[in-house]
Amino acid sequence: MKRTRTTRLAVAAVASALVLAGCGGSDGDSDSDKDSDKDSSASGAQLYFVDGNTADYSKDFDAGTLEGVRATYPGAELGDAFKDRLLEVDPELKDFTYGPESYDATVVVALAALAAGNDSGKAIGSKMSEVTSGGEKCTEFKVCADLIADGKDVDYDGVSGPIELNSTGSPSSATIGIFQYGADNTYAPERFETGEIPDVDNVKDDQKVSGNIPQGDGTLTIGTLLPQSGDLAFLGPPEIAGVQLAIKEINAAGGYNGKDVALTQADSGDGTPNIAPSETDKLLKAKADAIVGAASSSVSLSVIDRITGAGVVQVSPANTSTAFDSYADQGLYFRTAPSDVLQGNVMANLVLGDGYENVAILARQDSYGEALANSVKTFYEEAGGKVVEFKLYDPNAASFSAEVNALKAADPDAIVLISFDETKKIVPELIKAGLGQK
Repeated sequence: MKRTRTTRLAVAAVASALVLAGCGGSDGDSDSDKDSDKDSSASGAQLYFVDGNTADYSKDFDAGTLEGVRATYPGAELGDAFKDRLLEVDPELKDFTYGPESYDATVVVALAALAAGNDSGKAIGSKMSEVTSGGEKCTEFKVCADLIADGKDVDYDGVSGPIELNSTGSPSSATIGIFQYGADNTYAPERFETGEIPDVDNVKDDQKVSGNIPQGDGTLTIGTLLPQSGDLAFLGPPEIAGVQLAIKEINAAGGYNGKDVALTQADSGDGTPNIAPSETDKLLKAKADAIVGAASSSVSLSVIDRITGAGVVQVSPANTSTAFDSYADQGLYFRTAPSDVLQGNVMANLVLGDGYENVAILARQDSYGEALANSVKTFYEEAGGKVVEFKLYDPNAASFSAEVNALKAADPDAIVLISFDETKKIVPELIKAGLGQK
């Protein structure tokens, strides 16, 4: 397999679009410099995973199968204290992915209700961005709630990062973690990079809260539409634990206007099966004022009209598709995970920084996969790299051999795999074709 490691392509064009700052994890020589000492005749291609398929594969593959695979996914470095708090809620947690974003989504909803003095969805939506920027900094619900009670504006910075929701409800800055897999097929952090995400140029009228804002019933009810089954079921436990922890702490701090916040839960079945619409209806019948979820961008797009059309806030801890930046959501859709514009930039920098000039991108054909794949491609090519194969696949296909063979024919130095649980099927196909991790 042809590889180029001696050339380091300039990434200034990429960095100029989004300001990135690295932190943690690095000392001395870079990993890419260490890699340059490896035998250039090694077989295979360098593999890169993203948030959709960065998971524990220790029980799925033989030891060493994924050793050296690098990955990106949104989220700041977690301290042990927050992990311990999540483990108190769910002692069986083995992963914390999007748990912080779920926690922060719930806290922001409660703070917005307090700031509005009204627990209706439209009232909450009108204050979501306001409580995350421009006011007095606070990092705990109780402190923020006390400031609001004193008539002050607040700027909540959460465990997932600064948040600062922009004019269309997405974070204006966020952190992306870079990870590497070991011989046991589990991943560990290398470093974290924080970047700023430009706001959209124009906010349309159908992206703003308008019309009469009804008065709520006095009980703040939060619903969860998170994956308990389906392709992203591995993300469910930390996300659900994040919401439960937030509600537990909110209620311990006095709840909403002296009343406990109510919780009602549903299964998004992210990816497959397609149960999200009927599960959403259950949450709406339970009078949810805000719904945390879904994890999958495609699933959220399938229910967003149901939710926002009912005057209910939807806030996802994991949606990253750029489709939400311009969606007619009536000002009621938000997310605490950053747009794929940021992860695509970080991935492009990572691949180029590792010295790979010819990359293949293999992505699932849905709103998540296509948006992230296009983002990686755009930034990678702007910085001088060449995408030798860009392939979208049907995630429900029985086999991925045709797509893998197309990649093999393109002879890439590296492969960015944008996938969900089907990673377990695709990696063996890559190995069979001689494209497995070097």
